Amino acid sequence: MITVKRTGLAGTLAAFWIILAAIAAYNFAVRPWFLHWGTTEQEKTRALLGDDAWIGGTVSGTRAVTVQAPPEKVWPWIVQIGQDRAGFYSYTWLENLLLADIHNTYRVRPEWQARQAKDIIRSVKPGFLFGLVKEKDGYTGWKVPFVAPGQAMTLRNWGTFALEPTGAGGTRFLARSRAEKLPGVAGRLLGFWVLDAAHFIMEKRMMTEIRRLAEGRPGPPWWLQALATAGFAAAVAGSTLLIGSKKKRREFWLLLPLFTAVIILQQTSDLRAALAGFTVLALTIIGFLYFGKRWWIYFGFLWIYSYAVLFLAADAWIVFGLVFLAAFAVLFAAARKGMSSR
Repeated sequence: MITVKRTGLAGTLAAFWIILAAIAAYNFAVRPWFLHWGTTEQEKTRALLGDDAWIGGTVSGTRAVTVQAPPEKVWPWIVQIGQDRAGFYSYTWLENLLLADIHNTYRVRPEWQARQAKDIIRSVKPGFLFGLVKEKDGYTGWKVPFVAPGQAMTLRNWGTFALEPTGAGGTRFLARSRAEKLPGVAGRLLGFWVLDAAHFIMEKRMMTEIRRLAEGRPGPPWWLQALATAGFAAAVAGSTLLIGSKKKRREFWLLLPLFTAVIILQQTSDLRAALAGFTVLALTIIGFLYFGKRWWIYFGFLWIYSYAVLFLAADAWIVFGLVFLAAFAVLFAAARKGMSSR
């Protein structure tokens, strides 16, 4: 008994130090990296076309990618971003978790190639959150204070997108974030740990997808995407079994992820977002049902893993989905082995 307790204490201490190390790494290494992802030292601070269009706000980071195509091949993809246009070429399954109703279009549409100052680029659908959010710049979209066709576009409360030709016939695509900081200690903590990271995750995906589209490269094969989607479906099935098999009749906890998935599907028609919404809430419930007082270890490691995938993966949906599929296969094999040994 004493040996078991000591082993349990050692494991808890090890988990504590791992999570503490992850927090330190995020603070001193990961966050500085993603705030200026892909940039040179000079690009971090030098002026970009459109920078002076701002009124207020502070620079929070500059990111860059090199596109093997001239600016005139890149610009058509940038200028048509918006919820009511081509989307944002990012993770719609994450955007639609918030009921934004965004659907990416992976082709250039001539009718979407005009932008001018004072335009509003929509971020969410009209009537967002059942009409509770007012139609207002900064709430349901970003105002365009500056646009130079083929060169740069600035969005208030987002930043500046600038295209600079390179000597090899390519383009340096830069995105400089600049916005008002959230007030109060809670606002600063939310920005530091969640919003800045989320902004990088979505913007990195957008920039790399625009690069792919401008270069004319294909995306992941359909069968790999189908396997990933099957993995999320397996996560739904597996988490349902885990919650339903818990003692004391905890099946009613399934109503929360089920209701969330139905709302997402009804508001956005996005099956991926509905599967993701169910999975996120189900995994949260599993953490409290199975880990008791050690819930912080479960959520700590889940946070580390999720951030690692979202920061580093070329396509986070595929990575998450394949891992879920493998985990379900292990869980299913263990269940069959347990039944056969009875």
